[in-house]
Amino acid sequence: MLRLITKHREYGEFRSPAFLLRTAHFYAAALSSPTESALGITVSKRIGKAHVRNLLKRRIKAWARLPETCLPAGCKFNLIAKQGAGELTWPQLCQELNALMDLLQEKL
Repeated sequence: MLRLITKHREYGEFRSPAFLLRTAHFYAAALSSPTESALGITVSKRIGKAHVRNLLKRRIKAWARLPETCLPAGCKFNLIAKQGAGELTWPQLCQELNALMDLLQEKL
């Protein structure tokens, strides 16, 4: 079961990640965790106004709950949105996040 990272202390663990992944609109830091899978979402003010940032976070959470989303077990990762991520449509967002998960599977 995927857990969302909510505590500042947990985000601090990503200062020295095991590896980094990049796509056009996202940057992901990953750590191995033998106990659980966890997802952190970071969306800065550079992405847009509050309603744009909140919509992007809700869409990422909805994508993570999709049954066809293959999130790796035993891995913590933090998705950091880059500029332009707020303008992605739902299919574009899903395609880019699925490509990011494929890269993550290759690294593990």
